[in-house]
Amino acid sequence: MSGASKGTNTILAGDSVNVTATVQNTGSSGGAMNIEYVVNGTTRVTERVVVDAGSSVERTQALKLDSPGTYRIKVQSPGKSAGRVKVKPAIVEPTRMDPATRQLKIRGGMVPTNEPYVMNVSGPANRSFTLQSWTVNASQEAFTQDVTEYTDPSSANIPVPSGDDASVFGVVTVGSSAGVQPSSMQFVLNRSNLQSAGIDASAVRVYHRVNGSWRAAETSVVEARTEQVVYEADTAGASAYAIGKIEPAFSITRTAVVSEQVSEGQQVVVEATVSNSGGIEGTYDARMQVDGDVVNRTSVTVPADGERTVTLSTVVTTPGQFQIKFNDVNAGDIRVTESEVQTDGNGGAEPEAEPTGTDPAVQTEPAVGSGGGLGPLPATVMGISTMLIIGGLLGALLLFGVVIAILRRSGSRNDSGFEL
Repeated sequence: MSGASKGTNTILAGDSVNVTATVQNTGSSGGAMNIEYVVNGTTRVTERVVVDAGSSVERTQALKLDSPGTYRIKVQSPGKSAGRVKVKPAIVEPTRMDPATRQLKIRGGMVPTNEPYVMNVSGPANRSFTLQSWTVNASQEAFTQDVTEYTDPSSANIPVPSGDDASVFGVVTVGSSAGVQPSSMQFVLNRSNLQSAGIDASAVRVYHRVNGSWRAAETSVVEARTEQVVYEADTAGASAYAIGKIEPAFSITRTAVVSEQVSEGQQVVVEATVSNSGGIEGTYDARMQVDGDVVNRTSVTVPADGERTVTLSTVVTTPGQFQIKFNDVNAGDIRVTESEVQTDGNGGAEPEAEPTGTDPAVQTEPAVGSGGGLGPLPATVMGISTMLIIGGLLGALLLFGVVIAILRRSGSRNDSGFEL
């Protein structure tokens, strides 16, 4: 036995390592010998090798290692060490590297464990943004993930927020196989990038891309270095991540003011449309102001590239001219008259003396006599003036009296035998 070697130093649980034995015959005649491939003191394979005189041969065996750990590999007869092999539940294999992109293939084996796989994926120290560790939860099945890191967000094959409301320093995309989900990641940002963007280190977040929009994930600083900041973030339930600071961009696109009389006075309602042109949803704090005083407020969530209608109201109980604002936008002026804020003493609004668009009501004298009187007559009956009805009745009675008188005079000369 003149030598032994192995094909790699690290393999995935369930994979095989190739072990090569070199057998040399220094004698003057050919012969054969048995060689043993030994793992941690246990012989896995025995092979008989025939070697001609003055020559050597190589034999290779693939030794499968199923459990994570470190294994000593030997080829005996009499014995040569092939070295140590580390067997991991998951391994990282770089597949692409350039100034803007780093692509990694992460493979996991079928390992009986419920613990997450934590993998070291540290990249070169001179990159402005780089992953340091990648953690996944697997269901004891073999898996493969392609993780791509972009130090230039514009190189990513997804739309990334930009402009005054977004500072993105890096993007990570993930292609997952069944049975595995990302869990968390650690990454490094250069302080110089943060200072150039005017962003405090504590303001950096990881944003998940979900259904076409971005949502902030829980992100924390785990180490503050002189030139770098190390972060950790939750990465569950998504396949693309943007690292930086993304804010909503709100604007008021429409306002309207209306008022109506209610029991307490005059109710004023302001309505506005709030638009969000930013790449992330946000909470908008709306305020209604009357002559500069905040009288009502609410909060509403506005989706990215979406809008919401907000309505606020208040009751004005004093007459005057008032300026109505929705936040800092002038929505209009209203004028409230004395009659619009009067009440009838029972909490009900008192009507104007002569309501707009109607004829004045006809007032009548109260009934003569005390107690049990009929009280004041109504101004109209079934839409007809009460005075006209009374005049008509008096005229009909007078005509009836004249007819009776005529009939009585003519009855004195009537011989018919009839009397009135």
